[in-house]
Amino acid sequence: MIDKIDKNKCLCGVGKSTETCCLPLINGQKDAETPAQLMRSRYSAYAMGNVSYLMQSWHASTRPQGIELDSRLAWTGLTLLGKHKMRDKAWGNETAGKEAYVAFIARFVSEGVAGQMHERSRFVFEQGRWFYVDGQQIESAAGEGSRRPGRNEPCYCGSGKKFKKCCAKPGE
Repeated sequence: MIDKIDKNKCLCGVGKSTETCCLPLINGQKDAETPAQLMRSRYSAYAMGNVSYLMQSWHASTRPQGIELDSRLAWTGLTLLGKHKMRDKAWGNETAGKEAYVAFIARFVSEGVAGQMHERSRFVFEQGRWFYVDGQQIESAAGEGSRRPGRNEPCYCGSGKKFKKCCAKPGE
């Protein structure tokens, strides 16, 4: 699938070229410096169909034996919501690493129908690297059976901010 990728624009949406943004991480040439960078590179790997990178960047404590990607999905965009929050994670008297959370919305098209996945992912920093641990699905404001929050209501990303100060597009 990588031969179909526009190398001038990375799939993660940052605006850099694929070769200077997510591809060096996916190819193992460098490690993600932040949880957000790992999140973006994992999104790009999903869009490219790179199961190997997804497995390598998944923490051993929660990594499945394997994953099968849905070939009907075409990933169309990623939006990171808010900032990741870090805290020391201690076991006993020793600090084992750092833990962080990244909330995001990943958009896709499946069999001609647009959809989105809204998740709050957990990451841990161990052995000098960030790893994806797990994620909590968040009811999406655009999903079936849900509604978009009002401007002064709490944002659906879980940041604690009002929607108008967080994930609302300017002018909403």
